Amino acid sequence: MIALLATLWFLIQYPIQLGPLFGILALIAVMIGALTPDIDQPTANIWKKFIGGRTTGNIMRALFGGHRHLTHSIIGILLIGKLTHWIATSLIHPAYTEHAFIIWIAFMIGYISHPIADTLTDNGVPWFWPLKVHIKIPPGPEELRVTTNSFVERIIVRGGVIAATVLLLSNHWQTIIRVFI
Repeated sequence: MIALLATLWFLIQYPIQLGPLFGILALIAVMIGALTPDIDQPTANIWKKFIGGRTTGNIMRALFGGHRHLTHSIIGILLIGKLTHWIATSLIHPAYTEHAFIIWIAFMIGYISHPIADTLTDNGVPWFWPLKVHIKIPPGPEELRVTTNSFVERIIVRGGVIAATVLLLSNHWQTIIRVFI
């Protein structure tokens, strides 16, 4: 939900027209991007969609050093960004390079929004991995941060994100619709 909110904000700041097909592909890219930082967790939603996903998740956990390590760091963001940018610009037909680049940006908005949101949780994020320091906002007592799947996350955070999304959509509906025209 935070990835979609970030995407709406981005589209309001930088309005573009993609058309229906590429607009939908960009939304899918945002959602895939938002799930991708958790490829290092065998129980992540992204692995629940595939046969053998949990096994693949265990392999990824070993490869990336465990949950919220490399994939939630600046280094991980840069590596995933470079890899997916190469895929988007090298393996796509040149006639679609501009659209592939926009879809890559959508993927990266989703990807980056994930560790930003996780920074607000009680576990925080190791932004400077391989250093083992987890950045947590707000700093201070654990009680001030959101615990994953807690009452505060489910009601207050999600409710706030939904309210912000509705406000952005209601105030900028025509800008958002133009993406798909």
